[in-house]
Amino acid sequence: MVKLNIGCGLDKRIGYVNVDIREDVKPDIVIDIERELLKKFNDQSVEEIIAKDFIEHLSWRKVKDFIRDCHRVLKKGGKIYIQTPDLQAIAQKVILNPNFKYGTLEGYEAISYWVYGGQEYRENTHKSGFTIPTLKQLLESNGFKIESISNDGGTNIICYAVKQ
Repeated sequence: MVKLNIGCGLDKRIGYVNVDIREDVKPDIVIDIERELLKKFNDQSVEEIIAKDFIEHLSWRKVKDFIRDCHRVLKKGGKIYIQTPDLQAIAQKVILNPNFKYGTLEGYEAISYWVYGGQEYRENTHKSGFTIPTLKQLLESNGFKIESISNDGGTNIICYAVKQ
């Protein structure tokens, strides 16, 4: 049974094939998903995919291809978990409280972090953005059934979907 943890970074999980673009985090497999997608995996060979804090790092031009490839490699009934920034929640935080502070980050720094990523290494830059309706539509239009999708109470979308 194959389970994938895509963009694992330092969050390596037992029982998963931990995948990342960065060799220095020592993933099980190094893959540049923007270039290769999931070509190393056979059709319907995967039970589960975790894409936690990952899809926002793909070019918006490649996100659909990635979701389609997830659908390809997942077995029927296979699950995908996605966590990604919620641009609607971020916009509402900023609009409702333009003088907000976020921990040690102030104003523009917090907005920049949420929208554009941490940027402490080259790959940690956000290239695409989602709201709950846009993520739901993307998944449903590519053969997934949403099990649950909601805001986490902060600035992220949490989504569980299944391949139909």
